[in-house]
Amino acid sequence: MWLYRGNIQKAVAMMPMAGFGAIKAFEPQRWICSCSKYVYDPAKMDGIAFEELGKKWKCPSCGAKKKAFSKTNKYPLS
Repeated sequence: MWLYRGNIQKAVAMMPMAGFGAIKAFEPQRWICSCSKYVYDPAKMDGIAFEELGKKWKCPSCGAKKKAFSKTNKYPLS
């Protein structure tokens, strides 16, 4: 059972866990490359979160290392 708090459009999904209280559901984040401005969107990458990518993953646009990326809210999730 999912619980919603506040406005349904801006709600944070919560899933109750026995003995642990409520835990936030996965909230996908977009990441942007500081070199090429490529935006990594987990929705377009089979739902794979940026944090789950391997250490050797590189920007497909410019080849920059993973540490060149930062979280962004500039491009809202669709």
